[in-house]
Amino acid sequence: MPEGGSGGVDLQPDVERLHRAVRREPSDPVEGRESPPWFFVAAIAVVLFWGGWYLGRYGGEFGLATHVAFAGRQPGITASANAQAAAAVSNPIEAGGRVYQKNCTACHQPTGKGLPGAFPPIVGSEWVTGAPETLVRILLHGLQGPVDVAGATYNGAMPAWQEILKDEEIAALATYLRQLAPNAAPPVDADAVAALRDAHADRAAAWTAEELRAAQPASGSQPPAPPRSGS
Repeated sequence: MPEGGSGGVDLQPDVERLHRAVRREPSDPVEGRESPPWFFVAAIAVVLFWGGWYLGRYGGEFGLATHVAFAGRQPGITASANAQAAAAVSNPIEAGGRVYQKNCTACHQPTGKGLPGAFPPIVGSEWVTGAPETLVRILLHGLQGPVDVAGATYNGAMPAWQEILKDEEIAALATYLRQLAPNAAPPVDADAVAALRDAHADRAAAWTAEELRAAQPASGSQPPAPPRSGS
């Protein structure tokens, strides 16, 4: 058998020659395990430290300053609310007018004449000048569905004010509406509002015209029923 040499036959097995070629190749890189740069880690640490300091310095939930400030203002808020209630009792027309201008004029207009086809009028409305309990119920819980007012039919929804206005304010508003010229109905007392609020404490839905008529005693002043079809 001839010896291996220059120009001779390579007697090494094929397996060894293949492995030598493999060992000469560099290893495949391992992705996802590289260490991040030190400056990136340092930047994250600085941002976290600054964020914690900022929240501790200006976050109201981390200190008593916010709660102390609210506690200091609470007596003033309570005093203002009590003053408004007292004003509603002493001068219901003036107080009721303020409530009306703030909450009602967008729909019923400053004149109380409403918008034809959209919002019913206040002046000349049998729902306003009739039994005071009817108007108080509407102000407390709202009104929905078709209703006949001053000879016209309206089909909309009025919001409830029981969670927003106190008894004195609702009484003042009802008195203002019942005496908004040319209306000339008697005033409404805050005790009557409180009694109706307690009587319907479990009610959540707005009233309908049929329910309001049924809620009034037979001897009470009721708005007229709508005309029957075909009459």
